[in-house]
Amino acid sequence: MHSPLIRLSLLTVALAAAQAAWSCPPPPHGQPDIRAMGYYTDKASSIIDPVLQQQNREATAPLDRYAADVARMSDDYLRNGDRAAAQCTLTWLAGWANDHAMLGQMIRVNNDQSFYMRQWMLGAVAMAYLKVLDQADERQRAIIAPWLQQIARANLVYWDNPKRKRNNHYYWGGLGVLATGLATHDEALWRAGHAAYSSGADAIGADGSLPLEMARRQRALHYHDYALAPLVMMAELGRLRGQDWYAENHHAIDRLARRVIEGSRDTRWFDEQAGVAQEPLRPSGWVEFYRLSSGDPGLYEAAHAHAPFHDPRMGGDLSLMARQGIVRSAVAG
Repeated sequence: MHSPLIRLSLLTVALAAAQAAWSCPPPPHGQPDIRAMGYYTDKASSIIDPVLQQQNREATAPLDRYAADVARMSDDYLRNGDRAAAQCTLTWLAGWANDHAMLGQMIRVNNDQSFYMRQWMLGAVAMAYLKVLDQADERQRAIIAPWLQQIARANLVYWDNPKRKRNNHYYWGGLGVLATGLATHDEALWRAGHAAYSSGADAIGADGSLPLEMARRQRALHYHDYALAPLVMMAELGRLRGQDWYAENHHAIDRLARRVIEGSRDTRWFDEQAGVAQEPLRPSGWVEFYRLSSGDPGLYEAAHAHAPFHDPRMGGDLSLMARQGIVRSAVAG
């Protein structure tokens, strides 16, 4: 038995720890402009210049940190219903909305990397918002929703140019647009996101390959995996509205998923098709969702063994989201 003084000290420590866990640091200031740079040196975008890559990482580090932080906070709410974590997520999102973050100039250094970065960031913030949406009051929604919608529409303008190749970047852009449409009940954005998904599903060949990603030389396998990730997440968002997008184009996603998994085990098919030996691949977090939808879940168990998977641009802890659901309550209207 502890003495009353010791018990009081222990209680004080426990209360202090609880208060620390519930504290919400102020969000960093959100910048309207984005300055990012490309780091591939060849026409196939397969050879990385490490100096340029590091410069890009340094330039976009504040965005990546913010995405990781809102993903972590929204994960805490999804994991255990921590309302303080949800409110902190909403505070951070509202802070950047008030700063008009990412609504300024997309500075072109040597390619369109700044536009790509804004697309990835919309996916991160829209998915975080979707996860905590049921804790947002009307005031918070009135600040955050228009900001997300503005970014989504700005991202769609980028794709108005028919000369732009609708490869994995289009699918990643579609994820943010779709999540925004779902979270804000914006049917026009929902349809635009679905169009991006359908573009990807329609591009998948009978052999499970994506022609634009196959052109990436030794990184063809990597980019098939990378293109598949937002497609699977968009299909999962479709499921939240009772829609089966996995069935599109004769279950094209299944062909792509199998091709990627088989390629991760043995690259020879990709080596032959791309005309060059492939870089080794460990499949990414899409496997956490797809193994639960596949008619052959055992095919994905070896990849699942590397869980947990984290990707702020897809919402955060993908293993958690696949296990518990992307949201805690219904969001579809």
